[in-house]
Amino acid sequence: MKHKLESKVKNMKISQKLVIVATAIAAFTMTGCNALQEGLASQMEVPTLENQANRVAIGMTIVRENNIMAFKMPISADAKWPAMVAKDINDTEKTFINNALMEGPYFSTVHYTKPIQRKMLGSGALMSQLGDYGNITSQLLDQTVSPLTYRAIQKITIFYGDKKQNWPNVFDYDGSLSNFLEFKDGKMQDIDSPTGDVYKTIGDAVISLAPVNMQKDLTLANEEMLQGYAEVAAVQATKGELETKLKVNMVKNNDKKEYAGFAPLTAEEKLDIEYEIAATETIIKEKESIANEKEAIYFELLDQAVIALESDINVDDENYVKLARNVNLVANEIQVSSTEAYTTFGLALGNIGANNVVLKFPTELESLVVAKAYIPLNLQSKYDERVARLVKNAVYLLPNIFIGTYYANKQSNLAEKYESVTKIILLAYEVKAEQEAEAKKAADEAAEAAAEESKLQ
Repeated sequence: MKHKLESKVKNMKISQKLVIVATAIAAFTMTGCNALQEGLASQMEVPTLENQANRVAIGMTIVRENNIMAFKMPISADAKWPAMVAKDINDTEKTFINNALMEGPYFSTVHYTKPIQRKMLGSGALMSQLGDYGNITSQLLDQTVSPLTYRAIQKITIFYGDKKQNWPNVFDYDGSLSNFLEFKDGKMQDIDSPTGDVYKTIGDAVISLAPVNMQKDLTLANEEMLQGYAEVAAVQATKGELETKLKVNMVKNNDKKEYAGFAPLTAEEKLDIEYEIAATETIIKEKESIANEKEAIYFELLDQAVIALESDINVDDENYVKLARNVNLVANEIQVSSTEAYTTFGLALGNIGANNVVLKFPTELESLVVAKAYIPLNLQSKYDERVARLVKNAVYLLPNIFIGTYYANKQSNLAEKYESVTKIILLAYEVKAEQEAEAKKAADEAAEAAAEESKLQ
């Protein structure tokens, strides 16, 4: 009896794990939510600093692409690029992106290193719960290129063209944290030639949609707000650099080795850095308070513009409506993308804390040394490049998370406001179109009735 009960319990546990496996696979393959898929993947992967660094690199890429859409692309009523960035990725584009990425240092070698790293470093939380079934699930869910990566690189192909030599190196962190919102390399192409009334940015276009008497105040408030954002991000970068020094020193002290070119910190130096971090956090709060006030002023003016438009919208102007539609497309894309970027930063930061990947970084590097023996000769140089890039990226990982998270949040807020302005215009146009359609239908029916009556007479 006892044996049967134990067997039944064991079978129930196996069934539960199979349900988890099936649920995981269904969620990963059937959901259209890229952020959800990214979250599930992060729990199945080997918990390495490299995975988090690559995840953050995609988040940074998304934030910079949002910056291009918001501030680098001229827009008009007939601009074609809003529809280009908002469209879904097709199978042909996916194949092209996959092939291009597989030429890079990480993607061309990761399949050789993953089994060894999983053995030496363990697995994510979900993998650990699944036990032996985790290996089965990981194989079934092994999409080296994540949905968010496909989306990010798709926009790279739009802005920079199909020639990979013109693309920015999105996985290689820049040593400088200045001008975070800009890609440091790459050659953008001209993807559109809008005509008619062309606006420098979608922000300028939104202001042009507002009542004329409000446009000057909106322009000034917008400039003030963006300056406030930049000042907060700069101080966030300083905090990130200071915290990185402490993290690196903690790893070095545990490993008893030189690490990433950082000299060991004395107890006094460590205390000085901790004091600087505390002081910087105070400055961040002050800067954020000022930036939030400036944001609130701009957003309040946009709300007033919406109220004004509700009572007086010129939807008879076809170009006015088309411009609103284009801005709405871009604003919606920025909002969705910034949420995805925010997700990547949050997942990376959570995984760093939950899995102690910083403390385990020496073991991660050791696993890469062991795995090198399994790398084909023709990929050895790329593998060396991958390891060198990882060491550099590790140093700048936290600052990029902090700055990226801040900008992703602000981009989402701003895009939401721009959507609110354009939605009013588009809704008014739809109502007008419906009224005109109903009026035409009624007129046609009346004409038919009159014609029938005429026949009867």
